[in-house]
Order: sequence, then C-alpha cells, then structure tokens
Amino acid sequence: MSIRVTTRHSEDFDICAESLEPEKSPYARGVRDYAAKVKAFYQQLGVRSAMWTTPEAERPKHLETQKTIEYVLEVDERKVVAYVDESSWSDYLYGKREDFSFSKTPRQYAITSILITTPVTKGEVKAIRRYRRTNGPDRYELAEEKLFSAEKPFCR
Repeated sequence: MSIRVTTRHSEDFDICAESLEPEKSPYARGVRDYAAKVKAFYQQLGVRSAMWTTPEAERPKHLETQKTIEYVLEVDERKVVAYVDESSWSDYLYGKREDFSFSKTPRQYAITSILITTPVTKGEVKAIRRYRRTNGPDRYELAEEKLFSAEKPFCR
C-alpha cells in the first residue's frame, strides 16, 4: 500500500539524492547539535539517511522563506521508518526537553512528520509545487504546479 506525503525544500535541493547529510541541512547552521541529534535518531531507527515529510492532508501553517518548493510523493508504506511528533521534536532540538515522541507504526500527532528512507525515486514524485509569499510572514500562495505520472515521469 502507498501513502502520499509532501516535503518542502530550497530550489537547489536534489530530491533524488542517494543520501541526505544532516550537516548540510539549513537547520544545522541555526540549531546547536542539530546534526548529532539527527544522526543519533537515525542510528536508533537503523537507517543512514531519511527524508522528513508530512502527510499530504496536513498543510503547513507557514512558508519558510528558503523552502519554496514542495514535492508531492507517493511512496510504499514500507519506506516509512518513523512517525514523529513534530512539536516534541522541535522542543527536543532546541533543548526544551530531553526526548521526543515517535512511533515506528502509523501514528498521528497534532503535527506529524513521516520519515521515509532515501533515495526517493523519480517515479515517486507526483507533483512539484512552487509557492510565493503574499501579504505577511505566514501568508503564501501556490504559484505553479507540475504534475507527473507513469506516462509523464519526473525527470531532472
């Protein structure tokens, strides 16, 4: 069975990269021990690399200025390695708590991140959406959407 998820990134992000290094994440520059915490979590999950996604039905509340590209993915559920409570993960990253909540089986939190194994294949990319900011920091709109299918696969 497959699930549909979204993930947002910068314009130059390679969605099909074999491995994603936490040190290269934009968060690594602003969050102390970010890469070490992510790597420790991946080790606990038994994976070298994962992509952080959200259920397609959970629309992000704001637009990070450096992440204006959203990929819609359709992946086999076997690629999912964890469901993470994003609120507790964020507090954990910023040192506000000692641990965070996650599950290796399907679980929904107020804000859920779904970690999938990398790489993402071109056939798993179903759409690319570009967003732009409108009136204010938490207001944005869809500027462009490209759809992909088996007949018209994603190619980069």
